[in-house]
Amino acid sequence: MTPDDLFTKAPDSRGGFTMTFNRPLVEQLRRGPMLAYRDEDVAYQLVCLLEAEVPLIDGHGRLSNQDVSDAVRCADAVLGRLNTSQRIPFATRREYLNSPGFDRDIADICGPILRALADHERATSHAGFRGVNGDLRNVIFAATKKPELVWVDVTQGIVEITKNAEHCLMYDRPIPSTGLTVSDILAWWKNRDGIHSLPPTAQLQQLKTRLADSSPSSQPEKDLLRSYWAFAESRGFDSTPAILPQVYLHYDPVTQAQRDRNGGRVIPNQRRDFLLLAPGSRRIILEIDGKHHYSTSGEPDPRKYAEMVKEDRRLRLQGYEVYRFGGYEFQPSQAPDNMLMAFFTELLTD
Repeated sequence: MTPDDLFTKAPDSRGGFTMTFNRPLVEQLRRGPMLAYRDEDVAYQLVCLLEAEVPLIDGHGRLSNQDVSDAVRCADAVLGRLNTSQRIPFATRREYLNSPGFDRDIADICGPILRALADHERATSHAGFRGVNGDLRNVIFAATKKPELVWVDVTQGIVEITKNAEHCLMYDRPIPSTGLTVSDILAWWKNRDGIHSLPPTAQLQQLKTRLADSSPSSQPEKDLLRSYWAFAESRGFDSTPAILPQVYLHYDPVTQAQRDRNGGRVIPNQRRDFLLLAPGSRRIILEIDGKHHYSTSGEPDPRKYAEMVKEDRRLRLQGYEVYRFGGYEFQPSQAPDNMLMAFFTELLTD
């Protein structure tokens, strides 16, 4: 987000332009995260704008008194979503200008908020990884059959599953840059029909079972999932990213057979074995490679292997982290549980 995003531009009668505070956008940002803007950037731009505009008399700046009130309300909502320790201590421009409690310089008020935002960015970043730009929504996972989707509202990124909804899960809540924790996914899961009335232990067990059922024919995937649950329970659900199996990272609405009629190929590798959404906008892909990843009919296939590593490079350039395991690592003789626990610990240690 840039400062100009908070304003709309329209031509005036003198051949120039007028900039008007975009109150509909600000209200939308107050209600919840938007796909196009990170909450961290929204909060930063709003606080900087308020620092410049609040001390001015109505009519002498870009923001009217009502604009200031709307900006403060939105900024406080966004700061709340980010769980920062600082808030704006006034609700209106008049309150700031007239109240004895607010006679200090505006920089003394906004400075600590901006520092808190900077601290938040540092706390949620991870050295060596840049993370992926853009907000996450509509995470489709635990899929045993490919769903059919329609875009209910393209501008807001709202989709609806019209077929095979019973064969997958869709997490449709906004996901901040701090990631999606096990506690988050449990809070979402327990609100589903028929589950909210169960005791917490039963809710957790049902979630574990549902996720495991998405990989019915892969014992290594089941082993990795089981080990991750043990890791999460020892580390704490509040601070451990949720692990999402069988995630649609890409989505092509047609099949290869349909593409063949007109030429072309569907998007390859649409579904990934596991995805973790960690703090700092880290999106971590875990893949377990069996023989079919690098061979055809039991024979080595250099072309298939080349396509796989080419896709990995593309994802890494987009900011994803991709980690692959060989199927052999899950043989009992290789102590897979010890290997996985050591890997998870190193992967998620700040």
